[in-house]
Amino acid sequence: MLRRLLLGLAEGLALGLALGVAAARGIGLASPGGAVALLLGALAGFATGLVAGRPIWARNAKTEALLKAAAGAVAGAGASFALRRWLSVTVDLTSFSLGAGPAGHLPALTVPAVTSLLALFFELDDDGTRTPPLPSAERRRFDSERSDASSSDEPDESDEEHDDVDRKREKH
Repeated sequence: MLRRLLLGLAEGLALGLALGVAAARGIGLASPGGAVALLLGALAGFATGLVAGRPIWARNAKTEALLKAAAGAVAGAGASFALRRWLSVTVDLTSFSLGAGPAGHLPALTVPAVTSLLALFFELDDDGTRTPPLPSAERRRFDSERSDASSSDEPDESDEEHDDVDRKREKH
């Protein structure tokens, strides 16, 4: 649990700092308007949903990652709006060329906060105990052996093979 907590925090901070600094320094949006801030929050949430928890490149995780990304985009936009609205502490980051003003208006602060919260949530939500399903060819062979074995009452070679398959699965 602690490992997932630290992994989520590291993923969120790395992604958020990269996006926040790129927005502030690369694009020149040190203090963007409300609509642009919402789009940045949605982009940060979408990207976090793709990489945090079970990432999109993991086996059989594409649908889950895209659903997390969509939910992350909505949550990121909402969190960005909330931070912009209620985080009014004045911060001066001009020495880093990241802007100055209310903390909720600076993407170098809000985007890492959004991505960190979402990455923590997605990492803690994914417990990592899922076992991958059998490949389709092996599953068909196993099902056909099972149906052949159930059709006869006396034990034969297919029952022995079925027992071998069960023993192999119990070992893994």
